[in-house]
Amino acid sequence: MRFAVVFFIVVMMGASLLSSSPVAAQSTTDNQRIEAIEITGNKRVAAGTVLSYLPLRVGDLVTAGSMNTAVARLFDTDLFEDISLEMVDGVLRVTITENPIINRVNIEGNDVITDEKLLEFLDIQPRRVYTRKMAIEGAQRLLRVYQAGGRYAAVVEPQIIKLDENRIDLVFKVDEGPLIKISSITFSGNQLFSDSKLKTVIASREKRWWAILSATDKYDEGRLEYDARLLRQFYLARGYADINVTRVRGGLLPDRTGFAVTFLLEEGLRYKVGDIEITSEIENIDLELMKAQFDFGDDGWYDVRALEQGLLDITNELGNYGYAFVDVLPEIVTDAETGLAKILVKIGEARKNYVERIEIINNTRTTDTVIRRELELVEGDAFNSLKLERSLRNVRNLGYFADVSVRNIVGSSPEQTVTEIDVEEQSTGELSLGLGYSSLDKASFNIGIVERNFRGTGRGLDASIGTSGSRTDISLGITEPYLLGRNLNGSATVFNQQINQNSTDIEKTGFDFGIGFTAANNIYHRVGYTLSQAQTTKKSTTARSVTGEDGKTLSQSAVSYTVGRDTRDSRFDPSNGTLLELFEEVSGIGGDVTYSKTIVRGAFYRPYLFNTLVFGAQGELGHVNGLGEKVTQSQRFFLGGYKVRGFDGSGIGPRDIGNNAAVGGNNVASGTLELVSTLGLSKDLGLRWTVFSDIGSVWGNDYPTGVKGAENSALRTSLGFGILWDTAIGPLSFYWADAISKESYDALKRFQFTIGTRL
Repeated sequence: MRFAVVFFIVVMMGASLLSSSPVAAQSTTDNQRIEAIEITGNKRVAAGTVLSYLPLRVGDLVTAGSMNTAVARLFDTDLFEDISLEMVDGVLRVTITENPIINRVNIEGNDVITDEKLLEFLDIQPRRVYTRKMAIEGAQRLLRVYQAGGRYAAVVEPQIIKLDENRIDLVFKVDEGPLIKISSITFSGNQLFSDSKLKTVIASREKRWWAILSATDKYDEGRLEYDARLLRQFYLARGYADINVTRVRGGLLPDRTGFAVTFLLEEGLRYKVGDIEITSEIENIDLELMKAQFDFGDDGWYDVRALEQGLLDITNELGNYGYAFVDVLPEIVTDAETGLAKILVKIGEARKNYVERIEIINNTRTTDTVIRRELELVEGDAFNSLKLERSLRNVRNLGYFADVSVRNIVGSSPEQTVTEIDVEEQSTGELSLGLGYSSLDKASFNIGIVERNFRGTGRGLDASIGTSGSRTDISLGITEPYLLGRNLNGSATVFNQQINQNSTDIEKTGFDFGIGFTAANNIYHRVGYTLSQAQTTKKSTTARSVTGEDGKTLSQSAVSYTVGRDTRDSRFDPSNGTLLELFEEVSGIGGDVTYSKTIVRGAFYRPYLFNTLVFGAQGELGHVNGLGEKVTQSQRFFLGGYKVRGFDGSGIGPRDIGNNAAVGGNNVASGTLELVSTLGLSKDLGLRWTVFSDIGSVWGNDYPTGVKGAENSALRTSLGFGILWDTAIGPLSFYWADAISKESYDALKRFQFTIGTRL
């Protein structure tokens, strides 16, 4: 009896537990088959759209898992704010609340950054479906913008303003906070170089009260990573092959007034270069020639810049053999006991390549033809990096582009190369206005219009008018780079000059034209012809010199020939290469003026310290011979200005003893030695400095009466420095020079300023 009572109690308890278990509760949902689906709450989203996202269909058996999956799938669409699913007597009821539509996006509280800029970074457009995730990500995006500008205390809070018809205005309220800069930069672990030295290496700077326009003192994680690379490069360039910048740490000060930045360094030993071993999977490669591409200087210290330059030279040398894609992989093995670094270079397997296609990119204005006719490679040619480099130089020398770069990619087969030439177009039209005053020319004014790439065809047009107290010049010219569709450069100019001197007035009118072409090995030729007429009117003056042209109307007919070789990487701002040019002009093929004129020019440029320092040398010699007649004043040479800085224009050479005006000479010589560099300057500024020495002289006069210094061939010299600044309006040049060797009658000018190409 007692056993029966116990058994009954156990059975009743078990029945009670089963009746309250989850399994029993799910029996109302699990394993029910869907007979119909009802969708309620949707206003904007069609029922068919909801059904397309719903993974359940009529006839499916429903489980708790499938219901959860269905809810998650609908939420993933970002269309709905709330979703509930319920099974009632075989009917699946889907009740939804739609997300609102964004009516407008506003920014409030901002002052430093404009609404337009912030909205551009947000990239949230009206009439989009609003989600909370969108608002949070938008706020984070705006915070990153402010942090990139050094405002790490900025706060961005998204808010919504509900409107009718399930619409909202999305508002981001901004508290920009103060500008937080770098308070201190320190280094830990540096034994070889001081903190002050290393601070000059990195791009970041500590805040300075006077540097109100500088951005380098703003805390920027990206710039700190760049700083770490600069430090590593600095040590690697000085033989420390084991340098390790292990960590960059920046912390916001407790009072939130600035950041403290610390660089942790492990300098290691300094190494000299030991053996250089080169292996190649390409047959018939001169490994000794490849090894000779490395130059670590006389001291032999390891320098990563010399290593990279050597690897680049090897790659270019292989390109000259026709191998466009070659893996040249270096490995540095250091030995702390001997202090030597062994360099192992592996040249990978490659096949000779052919140019399958040449593509010109981003030339929105300049036609493809203008660029392609400067290329020495065409489709189907064997790939040659030397010809490709010369082609890029030709395109740069056009002066139409701010930047020209190239990328070689694999074509339709490993043996084919697609060469992409990417150009960045720049303004080729120039409007120049000038006002000036000098003791010789008094007030002066000039205006000029130059278009070097008319309508993208490569044709050049120029017109200019200049007037001063001493002269007026008017000219109109046109150039055709490919005359008659051939490699002929044609030019024509019409000009009028009125020269007002103390003793005479000269008016000269005429035109000249020429045809030139470039032959092999960068040798160019030009033949020109000038026809003009000059009228000289003598005035009462204090001048004592004789021009040889007083009171005469002279016609001139002259032919000229120019031949030269130019390997400079740029005609406008050279940093490498040479120039040698001979100019000959003979006048007297008809007309009244008879003379022969010879001018020889030369230039040499070479970069050093891995293109951070450029040495340049220029020189010019000129002589004019009257061919049995005396050389008149308008045919002589004048010197000064930008050829010999520190002197005024035409400030060197023979002068009239009455009015001290320059009268020119039959002979001229000038030269320049200069260094141009970015050392000590941030490349982002676009600034370079230069130091130079100029030398020159003008002498010889067939009418020495009334002239001082007529036969004085003494060389004048000057020393100076300058600033070269690449700006949005063009290159600016500022020069300061002092004449250290001069004559008492020379005219000086210490400061000179130009907008345009460096001379």
